[in-house]
Amino acid sequence: MNHQPAPAPPRRIPKALAELGGLAVCLAVAIGLAPAAWASPAPPTPSFAPVPPLPPPAAVPAHFPSWAIAAILAATIVLSVGTTLITLALEQTRWARRQAAAIPDPHASTPNRDP
Repeated sequence: MNHQPAPAPPRRIPKALAELGGLAVCLAVAIGLAPAAWASPAPPTPSFAPVPPLPPPAAVPAHFPSWAIAAILAATIVLSVGTTLITLALEQTRWARRQAAAIPDPHASTPNRDP
């Protein structure tokens, strides 16, 4: 008979060693990134020279005339009322269809006796 030896059980890394390995990786990454952070230029030193004043605005902002505001407001109200009325009409139509489907038709069950 030819028997093969049983495979060796996988080696387990002790928990403390795994934690130290993770810490070493984090430190290596931090040390590797530190020179990149140090290579950035330092911020400029603040200047104590007076800041020139802002230039005056080029033009006064335009305002809508009152008739335009009234027209926009009226159009908004008309669209809102129209949307509400259409929604109510559709809901009433659906309600009527549901009611008609719920009430049995009394003429449907009786046969027609006309010759």
